[in-house]
Amino acid sequence: MKSGKIRIPALFFFMALAFTSCVIDEDIDPDDGDVRDKFIGSWRFTETEGFKSDLGISYTVTITYDPGNSSQVLLRNFANAGGNYSAYGVVTSNRITVPAQEIAPGFLVSGSGSSSGQNLMNWDYTIAAGGDQNYYTASASRQ
Repeated sequence: MKSGKIRIPALFFFMALAFTSCVIDEDIDPDDGDVRDKFIGSWRFTETEGFKSDLGISYTVTITYDPGNSSQVLLRNFANAGGNYSAYGVVTSNRITVPAQEIAPGFLVSGSGSSSGQNLMNWDYTIAAGGDQNYYTASASRQ
């Protein structure tokens, strides 16, 4: 009978040990920050229509965090639409994708840009306005 009394406390001890050793640790990975961080700021876009390099213009696009979506940014004056107009873009790793959207009445844009260094991006996008659709490329440098 004495051996039964020893087994019960020993059993509780080992059960308690097993349950405490099965506690899942919290995520201890370092915080890599927000993937959007590298894109935030003012960028000087130098744009060319199609493959005609002599028709290029330059303008500023300001990229800010989208407060309503943690994977998106807002691009104010994207495609030189005007400072009152913004497109939204989805950020993944080194790319911003601007899905097809109307950013001003009758002014539709879509495209993407990829980071080619800390302060450079390369863009390809389409603008549809007034029944015309044009393809553009642009290089962007951080201001």
